Amino acid sequence: MEVLLRLPCSQDLVHELAGWFDSHPIPSGTCVALSSVASEAQTGEVADLLTRTPGCVPCVQPPAGLELCLEDPSGVGCDRLYAARAALELSALPTVVVDAGTALTVDAVRPRRDPDAAHLRGEFLGGAIAPGPRLLAEALTRGGARLPGVDGRPGAQALGKDTPSALEAGIAVGFEGAALHLVQRVADEAGFDQPATVLTGGAAPFLRAALRAAAPGPWFEDADLVLRGLASSAREVQDGGL
Repeated sequence: MEVLLRLPCSQDLVHELAGWFDSHPIPSGTCVALSSVASEAQTGEVADLLTRTPGCVPCVQPPAGLELCLEDPSGVGCDRLYAARAALELSALPTVVVDAGTALTVDAVRPRRDPDAAHLRGEFLGGAIAPGPRLLAEALTRGGARLPGVDGRPGAQALGKDTPSALEAGIAVGFEGAALHLVQRVADEAGFDQPATVLTGGAAPFLRAALRAAAPGPWFEDADLVLRGLASSAREVQDGGL
């Protein structure tokens, strides 16, 4: 059985997680995989909790099993790599991965056949990072002295009839346009012809219709893409594959 648990980064994270384990006892020897882009201190606190939790065998940020075709592999976020791995397992094709959340990441990954490996291997080619809708909204409010605060909403019309609706248009339609352009440019610069497109993230509703209509190849969407990549990576470590 596989359980995917996503918790928000908060001051009470360790307490909340400890409470979850108290109410959901786990069988002895259960692998519990952890991925975090929070501070090292908070990540360490969670990892320490896992070591003290009965039945838990911690697996902290296991390798994603991808070849990193980057100038500085040490700087890439683990969430991007797990999403890329899971996307590749979904498509088995050259793929553009779109993660729409606090930030928008658009990454390229392609399969690499390895006859000696039991699992599909892949090459992570890099990508782009841009602001998500919430960051765009916050930047407009901070930077414009007389601009009202608004929340972007999926499906906003481009032709705003007042200042709040004009701001909503800039956030939603601008975000959609940036994503479409980045997907096309990333695919072109990666040398992909008719790649698969995989969408994930809490802001996916802003992009779903436009990206799906523009997708040149197979289309996938998975809200738990990062967690599935983490689980797959941990399983491979547990099986002795890495």
